[in-house]
Amino acid sequence: MTDKLAEVEISKDGEIYYAKVILPSGEIVTLENEDFEEVLEQIANDLQERFSS
Repeated sequence: MTDKLAEVEISKDGEIYYAKVILPSGEIVTLENEDFEEVLEQIANDLQERFSS
């Protein structure tokens, strides 16, 4: 069985990408960036910091 680590929702408004990361605890992390790859990197870095052993 797998554990759900997070839900990620990405949207765009004009030139800005927004990412909403919803953690199992209910905590919501909001990230934004003009570069799509940068917002993905921010998501990956945040999750890695939270869940790395």
